[in-house]
Amino acid sequence: MSHGHAVETNGAHGGPALPHSHRKQYIILGVVLSLVTFIELGIPLVKGVPELWTAAKEVWAPLLIVLSIFKFGAVVGDFMHLRSDLTLYKILFISPLFLAMFSFFAIGSLSVVHYAPFGKGYAITAQDLADGYVPPTVGGGADAPWADDKFEAAFVDAQKAGFAKGKETFAASCVSCHRADGGGMPGLGVNLTDDCYKHGGKVAALYTTIAKGVSGTAMPAWQSSMDSEKLRQVAYYVHSLKGMNVAGGKACEGAKE
Repeated sequence: MSHGHAVETNGAHGGPALPHSHRKQYIILGVVLSLVTFIELGIPLVKGVPELWTAAKEVWAPLLIVLSIFKFGAVVGDFMHLRSDLTLYKILFISPLFLAMFSFFAIGSLSVVHYAPFGKGYAITAQDLADGYVPPTVGGGADAPWADDKFEAAFVDAQKAGFAKGKETFAASCVSCHRADGGGMPGLGVNLTDDCYKHGGKVAALYTTIAKGVSGTAMPAWQSSMDSEKLRQVAYYVHSLKGMNVAGGKACEGAKE
């Protein structure tokens, strides 16, 4: 009995089988990998659209990781033929790979949360600074305060409109700490209806306080979620409350103006 291997035949001619061509598969995979690389390189360019960059800040880091894993798997599985190798070889390769990935994520979780825009934005990279990058906010950040005379002129315009825009934003964002009537809440917001101020009562000072917040207090930096015009409208409305002295309001805090 012969123990030789049977020779594959090619079609009706009975000759040896021609080697299977992977050219088409490799071309398709090459195109896909090129598109993935294009996406990876394009993600940093989204910084040019601050609203989009910040709105999806929780997505960028995981997306880059997923794209990298896909590319690695495609190259190893197809170009290095791991997909068709023995199961033992797959286990020997994949086991330390999982350990490496775990180490990467563990170390990354300790650092990436400190870098904008992926985490809390405590720091940005040196290259970002060199490129002139400033961590964006949802509202696009706050402009520098106007001069007092310009604020006063705009205050008159807001007054003619009944402070409608400022009232709307105040009702949505400020009442939990300052009450609906502006009288203030114990342990939280100050009374906005007296004539006492910790950080200044002019519109420019109010605008700055609202935009940047007050460190060590419950007053947040609203420039992270409001644009400059919305901040100004709130400042106009708050300024209009001066001297109303609503019933049950908190005691004076700060200096009188």
